[in-house]
This record gives sequence, structure tokens and C-alpha cells, in this order.
Amino acid sequence: MLAAVALTGCTMTPAANVQRMTLTPADAATGLMTGGALTMSVSTPAAQPANDDPLIQMTLTAADGRALAFNEANHAPYDVMAQSPGGPLAQVMGLFGDEAPKLYAADAVHNRGAPFLCAPDGPAYVGVYAAPDGTQMIIALKSGFEFEENAGGPPSPLPYSPDHVCARMKFRRS
Repeated sequence: MLAAVALTGCTMTPAANVQRMTLTPADAATGLMTGGALTMSVSTPAAQPANDDPLIQMTLTAADGRALAFNEANHAPYDVMAQSPGGPLAQVMGLFGDEAPKLYAADAVHNRGAPFLCAPDGPAYVGVYAAPDGTQMIIALKSGFEFEENAGGPPSPLPYSPDHVCARMKFRRS
């Protein structure tokens, strides 16, 4: 009886909170890249220990069922610095105010098959920014951001090559 209760406790983990939205291409270039609307699902754990960064998972799914999975880059110090307001990710996305886009790293375990962005391997990272006007910007990147240590000061981001941007997309959220 005790074993049954213990097994039940292991399988009774709190469900994740999942937000889903449809992203409709806001321009012709985005429509050509994606083949139409995408579904974006963002999943966060329902409960977690205090002071832990949550494992936030984001999935982009095309109309034909192909999906790309990502994990929010909210753990490594350089990833957190890259997505700071006005930081390197914001600059690469063309945001030059106090905007703080989110950086997501590709989930190599779940991204198998033919990616619908940045073929043949898919993006290594994506930047996501939800604008107040209801548009959603997504930029796909072939590599992450690099920083160099400065004597006596905070690390500085190295210049990011435009050649490492493999997709710039703009959507309307619904």
C-alpha cells in the first residue's frame, strides 16, 4: 500500500501553465518564410522552489505540424545579459529603446527532422519581442552572443554578425 502511495506521489506533479497564441504573418516576407500562421506555445512550471529560474519552454508549430522547441535562456549570466533592456539582442532585433526581448535556445532533443526556419539545421537561438501594439517580432539566430571580460568592469558583448541572423519575422498575435 505504501509503495502505491509513493508511486502516485511521483506521478502527481503539478501541471504546467501553457499559453497558446496564433501568430499571423504581418508582412509578405514572414508569410513566405513560415508558409502561413504559426502557433506559439509557452509553458512554465506551475510550482517550483524559491529562487529557482523556471524552465520556460516555447514551441513554434507550423500549419503542417512541424515544430521547433526552445528553452528560455534565463540561467547563464551571459544569456541574461544578452537580453537586458537595450542589450545586444534588442540591438540585433532593431529595438533601440528600453525593450527587453526574450532569448530562447534551441532544444536539440526535441528539434529533429526538417526545421521550417533556417534550414537545414534550424536556428540555434531565437529572440522574441511582444510589442505593445499587438505585433510579435521573432528573430532566428545561427549562434549565441559572445562576451569578453573587461579588467575591473562588467563583460562587454562582442559585435554580432548580421550573417548569423537567418530569419527576421513580424506577426500579429491573436
